[in-house]
Amino acid sequence: MTAPEPPSSVIRLMDQVGRTGSLGRQLAVGFDVARSIGVAHAWRRFRYEAQSARAGQAVGGVDPAYRSIWLDAAKAVDADVVELPSGFLEMRANGAWTRVWRQWVMLDDAVTLRYALQKAIVQERLSSSGLPVPEYLEFEASNLAPAVEFLRRGPTPCVVKPVSDSGGSGVTSGVRTTAHLLRARLRAWRLDDRILIERQIAGDSYRFLFLDGVLLDVIRRRPPRVTGDGTSTIEQLIEAENRRRSERPGEINFGRLRIDLDCILTLEAADLTVRSVLPAGSTVPVKTVVNQNTTDDNETVRETMAESLVDEARAAAELIGVRLAGIDIVTPDLSRSLAESGGAILEVNGTPGLNYHYGVADAANATRVAVPILQALLR
Repeated sequence: MTAPEPPSSVIRLMDQVGRTGSLGRQLAVGFDVARSIGVAHAWRRFRYEAQSARAGQAVGGVDPAYRSIWLDAAKAVDADVVELPSGFLEMRANGAWTRVWRQWVMLDDAVTLRYALQKAIVQERLSSSGLPVPEYLEFEASNLAPAVEFLRRGPTPCVVKPVSDSGGSGVTSGVRTTAHLLRARLRAWRLDDRILIERQIAGDSYRFLFLDGVLLDVIRRRPPRVTGDGTSTIEQLIEAENRRRSERPGEINFGRLRIDLDCILTLEAADLTVRSVLPAGSTVPVKTVVNQNTTDDNETVRETMAESLVDEARAAAELIGVRLAGIDIVTPDLSRSLAESGGAILEVNGTPGLNYHYGVADAANATRVAVPILQALLR
């Protein structure tokens, strides 16, 4: 067991502000980041996000990466494509037709997809069927006491996330103290009144993609990283990485790398801050949550995997009833089952991002997962 560390007066004040409502939580989270990284960076981030929001509203349309993915698949199956308003694509072949929108396809019904979004329900279903999941607790955001007790029992670190699907938003790893928990609760509370806290599993993150029980692809998803040059701070390296991402038009874009609480706690665990200067050639993860990584951090898994591990992932998709399923797994060893390695199933995604499978370091040998998916859609 670990003794709870009493939060500082500043964090208690932030917590009180967060309890006043959604605006209060937004302000509290913004202040929390600003006090860790400095007002100047926080202001630059605010301006960038405001500009990005305006640009997104002005541009609209389909994500260029998904347009390329689906046009490639249509060519492979000899389907005609009609580009519809708002980024929809309609494809026809041999008297059959289908529509897609980014990773959304006409395979699973709305109720099944909604069911897959309920993290606590899914974890309970998997656990009761004997599949390994992290120990977890669902709690009301307004009552932190059960989560404090969960944290106190250990082991730590823990992960805090909103119960509803968030695409990685509001997820904080590396939670070790009550002060961390208060701050992470505020981030997740902006998105949902119900929150999960779960034990953080050691190992690499993987996405297993299944279609009707057939394994299409597996990718290893490493956390976003920066490499030092001996003079730049980690904050400056992150900004340089963001400029690099914005200057690579036409490539799959995984979004801007944000300095948030997950970043702050990841660096803290390594005795670093955003103001630290890394030695030249030294590479460090700057987040633990992988959703903001990029092409260089992903790779297609080609090594042999334990059939028992694949069976566990497949069983998760079948239990939730999702035809096209992205199973997120953390494991330290692909050659053993999760039960043997101490790994766990984190989520069952009913609208899995296909871009991850194309946006890998060795893009020329990426698995073209949209091809078999389109074939299934046009049967």
